[in-house]
Amino acid sequence: MRIDVQTHHVRENFVKALESRTDVPRYENVDGTWWAHGGPREKLPMGAAALDISLKLEEMDANGIDLSLLSINIPAADLAAKAADADELARIGNDGIAEVAAKHTGRFRGVASLGFGDIDATCRELDRCVDDLGFVGLQVFAYVGGNRPLDDPALEPVWAHLAERGIPLVLHPGALSISAEAYADYWIGPMVGFLYDESMAAIRLIFSGLLERLPDLKVLLPHGGATLPLLIGRIDGLSGSHPAARKNISHAPSHYFERFYTDTVAHSAPALALAVEQMGAGRVMFASDAPWVPLKKHVDLVEGLNLPAEEAEKIWSGTAKAFFNL
Repeated sequence: MRIDVQTHHVRENFVKALESRTDVPRYENVDGTWWAHGGPREKLPMGAAALDISLKLEEMDANGIDLSLLSINIPAADLAAKAADADELARIGNDGIAEVAAKHTGRFRGVASLGFGDIDATCRELDRCVDDLGFVGLQVFAYVGGNRPLDDPALEPVWAHLAERGIPLVLHPGALSISAEAYADYWIGPMVGFLYDESMAAIRLIFSGLLERLPDLKVLLPHGGATLPLLIGRIDGLSGSHPAARKNISHAPSHYFERFYTDTVAHSAPALALAVEQMGAGRVMFASDAPWVPLKKHVDLVEGLNLPAEEAEKIWSGTAKAFFNL
């Protein structure tokens, strides 16, 4: 069996809801092409594969993918300035993903998105997604609303709710972040900035003590673990030299990093091999990041590692089954 744990789709109901907006998040149709606006300069073309589920199914079938975990990608509902708008847009987006999963039974499961406008309403929407819609996780961007780090104390009730219910938290970079100005040229954000933002989000979860306070919180740090498989030794060493860095934690950062899982969207064989070596196949799951990346690219990367059968089975489906309770 092959499971894709990070793949994206946007339903027409979400597109239409965002089309009527004048501020982010919004969609704009220009000469028949939909553009997703995730910030003042963050504008991405939405190809047909992002909007047409039949194209995703064709790509899955061509590459032997049995099950895909669907999430909305850019732009996020929580970018809406008004709390009520953010919560309503998240509900609309989740309903669209649920519609796809219900129509194509056994091929898709949903990963929720939340508005974070009202925290109580956010937790209720999470419960609805899991209990009524059959979703298996929550995707959150590296900065909620484009500017709030995940260790913001006001957000901790949501992470505590996830931990209590055993629902995985799936980190993902967003088009808008506090470093957006530095990413403005050369499309640096998607190339490098996204991984930096993911790494910052993960490190903040560690150094804030949040993972120590919530030992049952499960976290997926995608894209081959971002930069942490390469940098965790440096982080241990330097934080050990500055006691203030570890004031909220009782172990070295690598102790908490051992709780992170990742996916195979590493874009190169050496990067993926490093993630598998550092984290182990039991913490790595297959993913494609389609439609932004051709699904076949990451299938070929995993197959090209020529892993022992037991490790390959974990990456293709075993790790995901256990992590997402599939």
